[in-house]
Amino acid sequence: MRMGYALDRTQRFQSTYFLTPRLRTGQAGHLIRTVKSYNAFDGEKVAHALTAFEGRVAGVEFGREGSPVIYVDLPYWTHQREGDVSQAPGVRLSDQDNDKLVAELRSVFVGQLKADEFSVQQRRVRIWWD
Repeated sequence: MRMGYALDRTQRFQSTYFLTPRLRTGQAGHLIRTVKSYNAFDGEKVAHALTAFEGRVAGVEFGREGSPVIYVDLPYWTHQREGDVSQAPGVRLSDQDNDKLVAELRSVFVGQLKADEFSVQQRRVRIWWD
């Protein structure tokens, strides 16, 4: 994160395009908090909001596409949710359940946290701040 957001003022390089591998919401939250602010993006508030989705998503990627970006992967099955360690197959999540989760993500990240872009492709949500 330090290299991507030039958090160390002594460095002369920053990567404006990078993405972490898929992380759990708690892990992603720790990284997000390191970015105190970037225009309308507030790392502390975004990380805190992400905790409401813990155990309900498959994972989160955080990075930068010029500006801060978060990708949220949504599960197709209950056993694909982060933290599920059961060996038994889960129950398929309905499109209606998925739509409700997407609407909640949009309400939080666009409505409350002022993300500039919010898009959904299949069960992957992209949230970006300018």
